[in-house]
Amino acid sequence: QKSDKFTPAAIDKDGSPVGNMTSLVQIDGAGNVYATYDTGESRLIYQIPLVDLPNRNDLTSYNNQTYAPSKDSGRFFLWNAGDGPTGQILPNALEESTTDVAAELTKMIQTQRSYSSNAKVIQTANEILQETTNIIR
Repeated sequence: QKSDKFTPAAIDKDGSPVGNMTSLVQIDGAGNVYATYDTGESRLIYQIPLVDLPNRNDLTSYNNQTYAPSKDSGRFFLWNAGDGPTGQILPNALEESTTDVAAELTKMIQTQRSYSSNAKVIQTANEILQETTNIIR
């Protein structure tokens, strides 16, 4: 191999300028994650997969409402949003509460009344015992 001087003939710019990712990240209904750069350009950086399991009821539960597959839940399958049995991603949507407030308040009132009734039964039984003790004396 022979050595020779290296001198580039010509350098031309043919791409985008260097940019830094801003804090703005967008997700669309297909699960595509787009990063926005300070140059104004937006690029696809990831696609969120959705998971399907043969037996969803046997997931291992961890804290903060996180779950992991277990050997009883079966092997997981990854799907793109909108394909297969997993459904879609709703970007910019807030999940509604899954608690029925009226039903929970009704249960709370029933429990409170039960507690009050039981307290009254204990109070009455205590009064009967006191009267019985007073009669014996």
